[in-house]
Amino acid sequence: MECPACDYENIPGADVCEACGVSLTHEGLLAPAEDEHHSILTDPISVLNPPAPECVSPDTSVAEAVSRMQEKRVGCVLVTDRDGRLIGVFTERDVLYRVACQIRDLSSVSVGSLMVSHPTALKPSAPIAYALHLMSIHGFRHIPLVDDQGKPIGLTSFRGVVEFIGKLRSAHSS
Repeated sequence: MECPACDYENIPGADVCEACGVSLTHEGLLAPAEDEHHSILTDPISVLNPPAPECVSPDTSVAEAVSRMQEKRVGCVLVTDRDGRLIGVFTERDVLYRVACQIRDLSSVSVGSLMVSHPTALKPSAPIAYALHLMSIHGFRHIPLVDDQGKPIGLTSFRGVVEFIGKLRSAHSS
């Protein structure tokens, strides 16, 4: 079975990707369904038109990262290496739990020291249902979308999925 996150070809029946550790048990989520439910379960994440991610280097200060998150009105920044590959995520939750009331000088601390390393990422071709599954199990609100080289190309969010569902429901009720 091919991993939807990294495209590694795992042995049939594997529950977890040998290469990246992502759960492969999403197949049960892809049962046939009707109308909008079918779209939610089978359509790729790319139909959500995910926005381009806001990316920073690991040396970026927390002050700069927070400023960019506020300026761009996003809930996270993706941290990339020199080659532009995803190496971490720094979220508004990190600001609340790792920064607030603990760090006084936000310009003296780098995002690299507080980011979540090796974040779960998906390809834009992964099913929406799989992204929802990961968000539900792990409590994510955002999942980076990467290309074949591991470079961020989009960012899917729980809010984006909910908006997509709302549009489907509106279209079907008309």
